[in-house]
Amino acid sequence: MTHHVSAMLDTYPKDLGNIDRDKLAECIEACFECAQTCTACADACLAEDMVAELTACITTNLNCADVCAATGRVLTRRTGTNDALTRSLLEACRDACRACAEECERHAEMHEHCRV
Repeated sequence: MTHHVSAMLDTYPKDLGNIDRDKLAECIEACFECAQTCTACADACLAEDMVAELTACITTNLNCADVCAATGRVLTRRTGTNDALTRSLLEACRDACRACAEECERHAEMHEHCRV
């Protein structure tokens, strides 16, 4: 995916200013990869026999997936970028990822998908 993200950034017709295109591409890719991983983990939790014990994990995973996907999409749009909004989204994404990692850690011993 990095190739496509980088290729699209390279074709962007305007100057990105002091933004490092490679780091931006890595961040966008990480957001979408995390969204996919969290969605898959939530789905795996739903397939567990003791699904009721994983309700918080499922919700946290899906929240993280949604925040990461939204962040990746906003970072992809460079025209008319709102720096304050972007910063807030990145902070929310970081917080969602931390919360998800902490919740998954609680279940990692019993569920392999929570170790990913």
